[in-house]
Amino acid sequence: MKKNLLSFLLCGITISLSAQNLEKIGQKDMVTVSGGLNFTSILYDAQGFEARRDPFTWFFSGNLNVTILDVSLPFTYSYSNQRGTFTQPFNMQAVHPKWKWIQGHAGTTAMNFSNYTLAGHVFTGGGVELTPAGWYAGAMYGRLRKAITFDPSMTSTDQMSFRRMGWGVKAGFDKDGHAIGITYFTAKDEAGSLLFLPPGAAIAPMQNTALSISGKTKLSTWLSASAEFAVSGLTRNTNAETETTDFNGWQKWLLPTRTTTQFFRAWNAAITFTKKNFSVALKHEHVDPDYQTLGAYFFNNDLQNYTLAPSFKLWKGKLSIGLNTGFQRNNLDKLRQSTTQRWVGSVNVSAMPGKNWTLNASYSNFTAFTNQRPQADPFWVPTAADTLNFYQLSQQASALVSKSFGEKSKWKKNVAVNTMYQVTGQQQSGSVLPSTTIVNGNVSFGVQHAPSKTTISVVANGNQSVTPFSILTPLGEVSGTIIAQQYGPGLNVSRSFAGGTMRVAAGSSYNRAVTAGVLTGNVISSRAQFSWSPKTSKPKWGKPSLQFSPIFVQRLPASAATRKTSELTATVNLNYTF
Repeated sequence: MKKNLLSFLLCGITISLSAQNLEKIGQKDMVTVSGGLNFTSILYDAQGFEARRDPFTWFFSGNLNVTILDVSLPFTYSYSNQRGTFTQPFNMQAVHPKWKWIQGHAGTTAMNFSNYTLAGHVFTGGGVELTPAGWYAGAMYGRLRKAITFDPSMTSTDQMSFRRMGWGVKAGFDKDGHAIGITYFTAKDEAGSLLFLPPGAAIAPMQNTALSISGKTKLSTWLSASAEFAVSGLTRNTNAETETTDFNGWQKWLLPTRTTTQFFRAWNAAITFTKKNFSVALKHEHVDPDYQTLGAYFFNNDLQNYTLAPSFKLWKGKLSIGLNTGFQRNNLDKLRQSTTQRWVGSVNVSAMPGKNWTLNASYSNFTAFTNQRPQADPFWVPTAADTLNFYQLSQQASALVSKSFGEKSKWKKNVAVNTMYQVTGQQQSGSVLPSTTIVNGNVSFGVQHAPSKTTISVVANGNQSVTPFSILTPLGEVSGTIIAQQYGPGLNVSRSFAGGTMRVAAGSSYNRAVTAGVLTGNVISSRAQFSWSPKTSKPKWGKPSLQFSPIFVQRLPASAATRKTSELTATVNLNYTF
């Protein structure tokens, strides 16, 4: 029966998303079945305002997953008091047979050679990857785009495309920290795949070839380096009859050059120094403006990055400090009207000064500078009114302090304080623009009684935001700041029963919101949860579970013009997995 089912599935349909492991033929786990059934019902009631949903909804869902030779065939089904749906997700049809270090791909699939050449583009065709010890090789061939003809019912021609075919290879060696590899990818649109082009259609057949060389090495036990260099040649219109020789030999070798041909370069390099309590990494990346290959959907181009990332461990590992700073700029060819420079810096500190103490702190700083006219000096200098000098700054800091005690007693306790501070600011053409400031704070105290598996926690939250505003009135411009605050306590209790198979939890929180000194919110939120997951005598036949979760929200009057409202949402969930 299993062999007949296997033959039917492999020959009658195209399977997706996994790899066939031929080594499992004849083994016990050659075919496995798993899945589950779920029933969910939601009860809803609202008092004091119009209900936002139906008073009673329910839905049933199920999933079945049949795995044959590590090939996954998932099926799902759902039905509710609104509609029912059935899916068999074979939209991306492919088979991926695998045997030892040989991996095959056939159908509609994707492969990744390099971020600068073939980078996950979906194609319909075939491919193979070989990974014997220390070596690797791969190849692919297929259709990257299908021909989409002009649709007279559509006013736009953006959906039109030529049939695009492509192929690529990769090969290399990677062992013991040393590696070298090369990738080659080429693709071309078939100009005859579209018999009609409407006047003004912004589409032309393209051709591309991309080549990359990468490597890494371990210079010593504490020093390593890696790098990759890529070049991409792109002809934006192969119908351009005029050929050109304005390129040197190695570029012309990539593809036939025409007046619409461009060549782009990209590279990255990194060097890492690692010792027992110290490490530092220096990275650099350069991507030419308009860098593009037909083997990827999107490229971040016209950028140059420099990154420095040191880290330290002190006090026998009790203190860890990590730094990361980087600089990025664009407009590498000086042809754009504006130049943007960004600086990013962050620091993370983690410390354990005592056995039961934990301290974490972080700070990040993002700065961007934009100048409409390229200048040699990257720093801001007041200039004429027709230029734009724009600084943007965002800073964020957070800290966590935690202390636990009572480990040797039945009652274990924990106190934690968590804070966050964020500010954003701008400066444009010499004028300092208003900034927004946000402060969050959280204090919690928890108690856990291990014998009864009971946990009690008390929390207090606070949030304040200061937002600038500017309003133009008939009497002139009025500006200022709006201070919004939200704060309140909370209590949570939970306990496990019956050997951990049953759990009950309940909690309530009160939040008070004040905006510009006026009470705008007065909310009490209460919630509970009951869950049961019984143990079964034969786990292989599946496992049931039950959950019941009511939530009751009360909005108390915040002023004489408002009234009390309430909202109840209760969810029942029955689940069975096998």
